[in-house]
Amino acid sequence: MKKILAFSMMLCLLVSMAGNVREVEAATTGPFVHPGILHTQADFDRMTQMVDANVQPYRDGYDRLASSPLSASGWTPRATETIIRGGTGDNVALLYIDVARAFQNAVRWKVTGIKAHGDTAVNILNAWSSTLTTVTGNADRYLAAGLFGYQLANASEIMRDYPGFNVTQMQDMLLNVFYKPLNERFLIGNEFGDDHNGAYIQNYWANWDLCNMAATVAIGIFTDRRDIYDIGIEYFKNGAGNGSIYNAIPFLHPGGLAQWQESGRDQPHSVLGIGLMAATAEMAWNQGDDLYGWANNRFLRAAEYVAKYNNGDDNVPFATYEWGSGVNGSVQRQTVISSSGRGDARPVWAMIYNHYANRKGLSVPNIAARVQLLGTEGGPNANNNHASTFDQPGYGTLLYTRPAGSGGTATLSDGNIPGGTYRFIVRHSGKAMDTAGTTNGAAVQQWTSNGGTNQQWIVTHLGGGQYSVRDVRSGRSLDVANASLDHTARFQLWSYHGGDNQRFAFIPVGEGYHRITPVHSNKPVDVDGVSTADGALLQQWRYVLGGNQQWTLEPVSVNVRLQSHNFPDRYVRHSNNRARIDADVSPVQDAQFRMVAGLADSRGVSFESVNFPGRYLRVRSNGEVWLDSNDSTTAFANDATFRRVAGLADAQKSSYQMWMDSTRYLRHQNNLLYAQIGSGALFEADATFTEIAP
Repeated sequence: MKKILAFSMMLCLLVSMAGNVREVEAATTGPFVHPGILHTQADFDRMTQMVDANVQPYRDGYDRLASSPLSASGWTPRATETIIRGGTGDNVALLYIDVARAFQNAVRWKVTGIKAHGDTAVNILNAWSSTLTTVTGNADRYLAAGLFGYQLANASEIMRDYPGFNVTQMQDMLLNVFYKPLNERFLIGNEFGDDHNGAYIQNYWANWDLCNMAATVAIGIFTDRRDIYDIGIEYFKNGAGNGSIYNAIPFLHPGGLAQWQESGRDQPHSVLGIGLMAATAEMAWNQGDDLYGWANNRFLRAAEYVAKYNNGDDNVPFATYEWGSGVNGSVQRQTVISSSGRGDARPVWAMIYNHYANRKGLSVPNIAARVQLLGTEGGPNANNNHASTFDQPGYGTLLYTRPAGSGGTATLSDGNIPGGTYRFIVRHSGKAMDTAGTTNGAAVQQWTSNGGTNQQWIVTHLGGGQYSVRDVRSGRSLDVANASLDHTARFQLWSYHGGDNQRFAFIPVGEGYHRITPVHSNKPVDVDGVSTADGALLQQWRYVLGGNQQWTLEPVSVNVRLQSHNFPDRYVRHSNNRARIDADVSPVQDAQFRMVAGLADSRGVSFESVNFPGRYLRVRSNGEVWLDSNDSTTAFANDATFRRVAGLADAQKSSYQMWMDSTRYLRHQNNLLYAQIGSGALFEADATFTEIAP
């Protein structure tokens, strides 16, 4: 550690002499930063400066790369039309060795400027993009598409401005051979088939999701497709499979540790998963989005856990982990951490250490010890052709070492629902989450919805997609008794103390429903015994896709902006009382509404102007939507009440039917808001909105 600190101090001095490192600005809606997958131009400038000055550990890192036979220039690519991973005719080594050669030569060119390396990298990339048409095999084809898709996009991003590189050809190949038929299909399903290869959602280990998520983000950046990039980012936060952050890291333990999903399986796959989650976070960081810090630095706690155990420390807690496998979700169980492959030396730790310790200044004792123990990171090498050595690009000592306090900033995005007061209605029974009392320990149950304050909950965003949930009547917090990780642990009211058992994520499950998940256990609010009776108690239980674990969030009083789905820079606003969508709304309050229980029926919603209280979005007889004063008539209430349903173009968003005519939806047309009947992709996009905090 003394050597690492000395290196950091020297790097700080040299960087300050050379000028400040460029900050990466948040780019959540604008054009992508290029290069900007795993490395930015500032990163390469730093590497060149340090290698030229023989500064350690950069010099050792570069020498390790230069000693790899795969980094030698002059390679003749072995591109083929069909790549097979798994089953008869497996030839995936042709791809992953050439991808490693392209990446290593690309880095050597960026650091040294030697043209022979640049030419070699581009020759390999052009050969594959002009030849490869299919990645196939058994289910392992999804691993190939993920692992080598994200690395291929990364190598291509480094070379995107090199003379003679056919960028368009590579973009087409990544989209049509890797992304659409394999990466996207595996994560969320599409015209090529159901998600997760048709298996039960929990069947595949975390690393399967994670590699396809990494490819989705990388390909989105390289092809300048923000819609693809956003799919990967959203999956990281709220995806259904085992690679999303809460599913990959199911349990929080004391001492700053968090259990990894594959820890009971073996350690090489656990370390692989840690490396893949870090890669996705690094790519997002380079585009201005902070996934490293998402969910209150949950990933840091998991990396500390895996590092600690692989450093040889047996003092690592383990909670029984259950999942559903196969097609029908047959329950599997692990009760102890696995020592298989313990000490796996995959080169993934330098990236993680340098983010948390040097970018963020956080304490990472186990990760730091892991970096020191493993020394200068290598990577794929022709002298070791075992497939697992090609699962990550490696050479992190060269690529990611950075001085303390450097590396720019990124934005920790808002949560996925706006704060405010809600009722929670469970899907299977239609009953509300209800409190039986007001004191510490009072039971939380389901009960027929009655509009009382004991069925209203104040939801407050705490940052990174986590929320506190408080009972309106008592002010006490929704709480998992004794911070238990066990099945059947009861929900209760308790004085707020900010513990992980009082922090919740609202994870979309489709059709407008959410699972309400305590972050310490990742076991959602569940109605005991799937009961439909008033008074049935609420407990935590592993998510099994049950309707007794799925909740609608009915607004009682929630301030929102309504963001257009297909014009995300535009928001619903009133202008001279006419409702429309615009960008850069001024004053900003014109685009802010209080979403309240429907004037005509509390099961619906109405939208009251924030800066003109008493005025509501209302559909006039000609279908136009205006901001009109409530005249307290039944007709006005009907015209200003909407049924909130899953978004027509995206089920994670919202669409709004007229309460009295469910065939008519709020939609924008030529920027003006109407209630209309329609169909087709354009209508569905125009009628879909995202509710976000003001």
